[in-house]
Formats: sequence, structure tokens, C-alpha cells
Amino acid sequence: MDVVCATDGNYLPHCVAMLQSLRAQQSDLDLRVYLIYDNTSTEVLAKAIAHLHSILPSISLIKASAGPLQGFPVNGHATVATYFRLLLPELLPTSLKRVIFIDSDTIVLDNLNELWQLPLNGKALAAVPEHPLACRHHGYIYGEYFNAGIMLVDLEKWRSSDILNRGRIFAREHPDRMRHWDQDVLNNLFHGDWLAIGDRWNACPHLFGLTHGYDHTYLLSQSEELAISDPAIVHFAGPGPIKPWNAHCKHPLKQKYLDAKAQTPWANQPLDDCPPPWIITAYQNSIFRFKCRLRKILPKKT
Repeated sequence: MDVVCATDGNYLPHCVAMLQSLRAQQSDLDLRVYLIYDNTSTEVLAKAIAHLHSILPSISLIKASAGPLQGFPVNGHATVATYFRLLLPELLPTSLKRVIFIDSDTIVLDNLNELWQLPLNGKALAAVPEHPLACRHHGYIYGEYFNAGIMLVDLEKWRSSDILNRGRIFAREHPDRMRHWDQDVLNNLFHGDWLAIGDRWNACPHLFGLTHGYDHTYLLSQSEELAISDPAIVHFAGPGPIKPWNAHCKHPLKQKYLDAKAQTPWANQPLDDCPPPWIITAYQNSIFRFKCRLRKILPKKT
């Protein structure tokens, strides 16, 4: 099984936690991981490499460059690393015929052999369809637009598709359609050329009522119900409190991420937006109250 992930320095610790969870589910030695990275410190990278070599039977580090991605827009919580998916044909060994791509903001909760062995029937990739509201938001009918966070990729078809140059042209000519960056590029390039798989392979936050703007009262499909009760890969897609490393995250499966993180070199790293310890808050409040009393007793300047 060949698995690829892509990250920058900001997400590298979370990517390591994802791979930690992947290894817990894939105990066999036939697991080869390719980690595409860029813009990370030597210290963080060395820490990640040492740990991944200790838990994975095979890990290949591939340094990416942002150079080929000039002209692609970046905004919001995304970085240029989100476009590294478009570089898979160039960066991965030509001997690879297919790979499973997994986003860094995920946790693997089941064995992936079923996904790995899935026949693609000539399609360029297999992925989970986006939520119906998201499809309408992007101008697609449900089932025509996929989430690119987890994909089974036919690399031979990708290599023959010139996705980097065609994607750059699409991004330049249709900036209004670039709401989700490379995902919009891939959906345009492979429209009608992908296979829909069950939601449990990419259980996104809307299934758990965490995404603003979605109608959570609609009737769930059998695939969605299975994804909620027995997810294979949980995808914490979205900004801020959606992420399990945020102190305000309300995701019911946040602990799965924390359990994986606890086995990595970043076990003791505090969560984002975590309030300061009570003693610090108490000290700051006492200083504030002291200054207030001092201003009352000191003579006013004239």
C-alpha cells in the first residue's frame, strides 16, 4: 500500500499524528508512506523524521518547491502547501501506479486495505462526494463535486493529464471559482472522471453538525449514517475550532486526534487558543486591580 501526504511546517506535527493513527490500523509491513513537505524548520523536520522512521516500515521524504505553483491563489487558512496535490505526478516515483492521498488534518480509524484494493474502472480517482449544500455552493449537482482530502489516485492518468499547467490556466481564468483552491482545480480537471465512494472514507464535520450554514435536519443517507457510526477516516476540514488541536473544538472524535498526538514528539504541545493557566490569569487580574487602586489614591496631574 502506497500512501502520500503533503504538509508545511505548520501542519507537520498534525501530519505525524495522522500517520501515527494510520500505523495503528495498518500493522502489516506492506505500507509505504511518501511525505511531501516544504517550509519547515530543521528542528521540527528532524524530530518528525526520527519519529516516523521509528514507527513506519517505509517512509520517503520528498522536498517540494513552491516555484511551480506560482499563479495559484492562496487565502484564508490555506497555504501554498494545499496545492502540493497537483505535484503528485512530478514528485512521486514513476514506478507508482496508484496512491492513497490523505490530508494532514485527519485521523485514520480503520484499516485501509478495502480502499486500496478498490477498482477504479478507468477513472482518474475515487473520492467522497461533497455535502449537497457545498455542491450547490460551487455550482454542481450533488455527486458531481468531490472532497479532495482523501483520494485513491490513478497516477498514470494524472501523469497524462498535465494537471499543473491546465490547473494554472483554470485558476487564472476563473478566480471566482477558486473557493477551495486545488480542490476546485481537481474537480474542474476531472469532472465526470472520478468514482464516488462511501462517506466513511472521508467523514467531514458537517456529519457531526459542526459546519455553519449547513442544514443539519435533512434525512441522512445510509452512507452518511455509517460514516457517523463507523468512520474509517475522520477529516477535520475547516478553520479554527473545527481543528482538534484547537482548545475550542467541539468535535465528538477530537479525542482520537489527541490520543494519536500523545504518542508523537508533540505530546506536550498545548492546544491552540488555550487559555493561560489560572495562576497567570490571577496574577494579571491582581496587577490590574492594584493599578486601579493606585490611580484612585495618587493626585491627578494638572
